[in-house]
Amino acid sequence: MLLLASTLWISLSAFSGTESNEVKKEKELQPVVPVEMGQTLQLTGSVVDEKNQEALAGATIVLDGKKYYSDLDGNFAINEVKPGRYSVVVELISYEPATVQVNLSGSQQMKIGLTQK
Repeated sequence: MLLLASTLWISLSAFSGTESNEVKKEKELQPVVPVEMGQTLQLTGSVVDEKNQEALAGATIVLDGKKYYSDLDGNFAINEVKPGRYSVVVELISYEPATVQVNLSGSQQMKIGLTQK
């Protein structure tokens, strides 16, 4: 009887130890997903004719190598921009290109005037 009880106790101890190790392994194998808490900002603005202040639709706005376009009212919105210093290039057919330096530390609104060629 003592032998049977000892065998049963050893079996249960081994089983519970294995289960505990499996739980530990499962916890160890769970992937750690880094959470980027980086702040992103919005750069909005309008593109107008420098002389008469009329809205310029379809202007190309280049920021950090990506192209964006002004809408029919000359407005644009660029979302998820990281803080920092950027050169914003604005181009439109029959207008001189304009380059504006922007130091983004918060969401910003800008007005860019283009001069006809």
